[in-house]
Parts: sequence; structure tokens; C-alpha cells
Amino acid sequence: MNVWIEQTFAYWGSGGLLLLPIAVVCLGIWGFYLRSRDILAKTIKDGAVVLLHLGEGALGSTKETLCQKLEPLQGGVAAMVRAAINDVFKGAVPREAFAAREVECLNLLKRDMVILVALTTIAPLLGLLGTVTGMIQTFDAVATVGGNTGVRVADGISQALITTQFGLVIAVPGVFGIARLQRMLRNAQVVMAECRSYSLQILEHGVGELCVGV
Repeated sequence: MNVWIEQTFAYWGSGGLLLLPIAVVCLGIWGFYLRSRDILAKTIKDGAVVLLHLGEGALGSTKETLCQKLEPLQGGVAAMVRAAINDVFKGAVPREAFAAREVECLNLLKRDMVILVALTTIAPLLGLLGTVTGMIQTFDAVATVGGNTGVRVADGISQALITTQFGLVIAVPGVFGIARLQRMLRNAQVVMAECRSYSLQILEHGVGELCVGV
């Protein structure tokens, strides 16, 4: 066990100082991915509940008004629909009001994804920077007369390869994570679009009262 720990620290030390910011980027990638995934999953789940209530109202199976049905519901989708309905009763065009609120909600959902994309892009660039630094160190060792040239060349090449490896290893999960989040975001957009459709259908039939506490 002690040998494994010593080898791990030796391997880490061979990568140079750039491994520290690469490690920070790694933590950031996983942190923003997990938070964004949880937010999107909750949004889709809450949107399904809102969609169920709106569907019942659109089919005329309840005498409750639209806002009364949505008032106890939690989540971003319910808040989006309530805010859009308030805009309608303040004189906004229904379709424009829902479109604006939907864009606002989607921008909030994309906020963490933008940072995640930036971090995933930075990771291999830091690895490339480590490659350049290591090669400079290698060439400097070759150009220097005297001293332990072989060890210095080996250290430079080791730093170049290890930082490149870490940068790529960190970036690959980020790429797959972004693809997963984009798929979840499309699902959230579908749910929002369905909620908008049902809400407009209800409003066109004159159902609903001004929401409070939005």
C-alpha cells in the first residue's frame, strides 16, 4: 500500500506544477456537471407534474382556474407558467409572453452548462501548455553543457507527456457529460413547449384568473 502511495506521488510530481490547475478544472467539471444534471432532472420532473395539471384543465375535467391549479406546485416550470400568465393579464400577447418566459428559464438552465463547456475546453489546453513547458525544459537540458543531462531530459519529457495525459483524461468525461446535459435540456424544452401549448389552449377559452405571489 505504501509503495502504491509513493508511486502515485512520484507520478504526480513528475507532471509539474500545471497538474494543480488541471486538478482544479477536473473538480469544476464534475461539480458543474452534477449540479446541472440535478437541476435539469428536477425541472423535467416538475414540468411533468405541471403538464399533468394543465392537461386536466385543458380537457375541462376540473372547475378550478388555471392559476389555482398551479399555485401549490413548486419548481421552475410552474413559476414560468405563472409568470407568463401574469404577463398576459397585464396586457402582453399570450404567445410572446410564454416565449419570453421560456427563454428566460432556459437561459438559467444553460448557465452551468456554459461554464462546463469552458472548463472542458480549458483542460486539454492546460495539458498542451504542460507539453510545451516540458519540451522547453527538455531542449534546455540538451543545450546545457555538463550536468546530469539525461535526467533533465527525462524529467522534461515526463512532464510533457503526463500533463497532456491528464488534460485529455479530464476533458473526455466532460465531453460526454455535455452531450448528456444537452439531451436532458432538449427534454426540458419539450416539456416547457407542451406546458405552453396547454396553457395557451386554456387561456384561449377564457379560463384562468390573475395569479398572485409570482
